[in-house]
Amino acid sequence: MIGKQTLISILGGVCYVLPLMAQESAVEGMREATHQIIQGRIEKEKQEIYQYLDSVKSSGNSRNDDSVITDEEIQLVRKLKAIEREVPLNYSPRVKDLISKYTSDNYNPYMCRMMGLGQYYFPMFDRILDEVGVPRELKYLSVVESSLNPRDISSAGATGLWQLMYYEAKTYNLTVDSYTDQRMDPIASSYAIAKILKEAYDEYGDWLLAIASYNGGKGAVGRAIQRSGKEKPTFWDIAPYLTQQTQNYIPKFIAMTYAMKYAEENNIDAADTELSLRTQALDVNKRISLSQVAEALHVSKETLRALNPSFKKNILNGTEEAPLRLILPVVDKKIATEELYAALNTPIPAAVTANTSVNESAELLKDGKYRVKVGETFASIAEKFEVTVQDIKSWNNLRGNQIVPGQNLTIKKEDNYINTKLAHNAEKSVKKSQQRASTRTAYYVVKKGDTLSQIADKNGLSVSRLKSDNDLNGSRIKPGMKLKVSKK
Repeated sequence: MIGKQTLISILGGVCYVLPLMAQESAVEGMREATHQIIQGRIEKEKQEIYQYLDSVKSSGNSRNDDSVITDEEIQLVRKLKAIEREVPLNYSPRVKDLISKYTSDNYNPYMCRMMGLGQYYFPMFDRILDEVGVPRELKYLSVVESSLNPRDISSAGATGLWQLMYYEAKTYNLTVDSYTDQRMDPIASSYAIAKILKEAYDEYGDWLLAIASYNGGKGAVGRAIQRSGKEKPTFWDIAPYLTQQTQNYIPKFIAMTYAMKYAEENNIDAADTELSLRTQALDVNKRISLSQVAEALHVSKETLRALNPSFKKNILNGTEEAPLRLILPVVDKKIATEELYAALNTPIPAAVTANTSVNESAELLKDGKYRVKVGETFASIAEKFEVTVQDIKSWNNLRGNQIVPGQNLTIKKEDNYINTKLAHNAEKSVKKSQQRASTRTAYYVVKKGDTLSQIADKNGLSVSRLKSDNDLNGSRIKPGMKLKVSKK
């Protein structure tokens, strides 16, 4: 017979165990329900992807591809959708092929270098794209365009990281002259391309169409839209009516975005590059030598040129009115401050650089042939002889962008035009330099209570001369204004 105390203990145990069993049963039920929900969502997603792939494969663009949908393709679409933000990352058989190419072992060294260069360029691009209002993923267009080479020049003359044409440079206020080509400036050119893409997006309302218009031209995209017969077509709707180059351009961008985003799982590691990741910027308002600055910093001239690709020569031609940005590496060792200060404040006379450049060019031209030196490019040679890159390629029946040291290039100009023009330019430059040498230019910052007559008297000038030098129509001036005061 069970004792009273024992019975109470048994009943207590039962009362304790039964709620636990019920709780465990409820948890298990919840787990099962959650599992079923997740599985249902996975199956639904898989079905949606399957239907999407089926529509892609049955479209006119893909009629020659195998209609069988594979698990690999389903997984690829899922991964594209996972990294998709504002710009559609659509699947196509061409996208699949390019992803296989970019993530292959053969392509790995190239992609590792792109990742290495991207450590320097991509944060810069992100900041500028954010500022203008352009999706960050469009930074990968620079890899497709130039392989992140700011000095890249196409056969058509497109230049820089973003392959901007000369007319685009002028439209977006980039400097292109004998000393500077801001299409090669990573910051200035990135602002230009961001504005170009934003304006195109505002017109089409579709980022892929905006990208296509940059590659193929707005006229070509406009005609393709008309031929598609659709009011608001996608890029894929108009692709058959575009050139093969533009048809391939979007898949290249999508595949490169995928490869960059999934770099780690494809063993794409950032390679070391010639670019310093720690830099500082200085505004320079003088004509200075990059070689002197490199020497003062105890870095190679090549390192400094890599950070400042927009300066065509070893000269930074800044002025008070238009200072230029100089990018310097931040070095760990102590820099001789006095040496750097001296390099930044030792202007190069214009006459010296003009004579040196011209005399070297005249001597190098012989019997219409020029022997390529180490480090020279089509662009630097074209600049030296005041011809175009396209001219040189045409004269020598060349198509690519590669030249090698020791190669002989034909340079054509009638009646010794080159030497004559170079000599004329040198003489003209010397005269200008002599004129500037006879004129001492200084600046005066207007203070509270100053008048034009007081400033003119103080600097030995007439009021009319002071107004003329500073493009002043009236006599009103404000504190803080900077006035040019020149004396003969």
